[in-house]
Amino acid sequence: MKTSAVLLASSALRSGRTARWTNGARRSCFFRSSSAFAVAPSVVDTTSSHTSSHRRRVAFGAVAVLFAGSSTTTAVAMCSNDDNAASASVTTAVKSIDDPLKTPPHNKLLPFPESSLRHDTYSGVTLDISKLLIDGSDESDNKLDAETFQEMLGKAIDIWKSENRRGIWIRCPTSHAHLIAPSTNYGFDFQHAEPGYCVLTKWLPTNSISRLPNGPTHQVGIGALVIHPRTGKMLAVQERNGPAAARKLVSQRPFFCSYVSSSSAFVVLTLLTAQWKMPTGLTDPGEDISSAAVRELKEETGLDCQFDRIICFRQAHGGLFNRSDMFFVCLCKLSPKYEQRLEEGGDIELLPQEEEILCADWIDMEDYAHQSVWKESPLYKEMNGAMLRVAQRGIEYSSDTNNNEGFVAKELPVGFRPGSNTIYVSSRL
Repeated sequence: MKTSAVLLASSALRSGRTARWTNGARRSCFFRSSSAFAVAPSVVDTTSSHTSSHRRRVAFGAVAVLFAGSSTTTAVAMCSNDDNAASASVTTAVKSIDDPLKTPPHNKLLPFPESSLRHDTYSGVTLDISKLLIDGSDESDNKLDAETFQEMLGKAIDIWKSENRRGIWIRCPTSHAHLIAPSTNYGFDFQHAEPGYCVLTKWLPTNSISRLPNGPTHQVGIGALVIHPRTGKMLAVQERNGPAAARKLVSQRPFFCSYVSSSSAFVVLTLLTAQWKMPTGLTDPGEDISSAAVRELKEETGLDCQFDRIICFRQAHGGLFNRSDMFFVCLCKLSPKYEQRLEEGGDIELLPQEEEILCADWIDMEDYAHQSVWKESPLYKEMNGAMLRVAQRGIEYSSDTNNNEGFVAKELPVGFRPGSNTIYVSSRL
């Protein structure tokens, strides 16, 4: 089709680098501005479509076209035929790809109020059914009946198709679960569910497969390695329930636990066969790996610790609900108050969590690594080997030296939008 040539600009093109595409003769384009781009008057023939997951470069005469995905901002640069004279003509500023999306004008023909709809950068729309409630009304008195909702949804779908919308999302609260069936009648299916609501999706274009992402595919877990500053032993626990508690192990020698839960009168009878493990747990929504390690240690053993670095991590598949699992072994450092307590002749008291932990203690790492379940697993022999190497070298924390293996955490501002993220980088860099 005939269209004005556009350059779908990505952040890589805002660095001032020279970009080259060829069409017979060599052409050069130089992107001079970091935030403003121009619309060129040239007209080209192209039938290429762009998606969020593919990038295509096309060159036509004096105009370069970069298809960088539907989530990017459009702009055009004029390209010189002269290799030594590349320039970008900037005449009309457009929105940066990092700016929040400007919500399009609300279509008054839609049966849903504007407050219930949210547009995304992929030409998609989210309908939040909870926003259909009348302000100040009680949910029990404001039940939208299924038949009315189905009629409204059908009308909305026709309008969204005419507007070339792509992915449609419905967020349905548990209180309105009766509206799930009318949604599925129009081809919506579950994307994910959380306590209090579920999300359904539908891909509208009929000439392409759905580009909508799957629901949550991974869970993230942590294991916390803590080394006693005097004995060099590692902190280990035995669980009351779960896979580790169910395993019956053959140990090199008997273990006697120093710190047991108050309700564990039978603990001595189980110590010879129960599995020792480091404190572990899953991250909470919105929680960093580093924070999860510190929290789990406090919950399971009562210890106050500081995250030091990630020693290694493991990826597994086929877990609960067929989700994949990312497990990070984190070295954590005891709070300075414990060092002071030891210097005064005291001890580091462990407080096993009543609900989950049978007992907790400091054990030799060699004994931990030689439990039968680990000896039979090449995977865990590798993981335990990484932990042993850390301990055998003498504990040097990342705050003391930069010569340690692993990944340290750095919480840094995002910059182009509010907020910060945590990045984990090699401690040797």
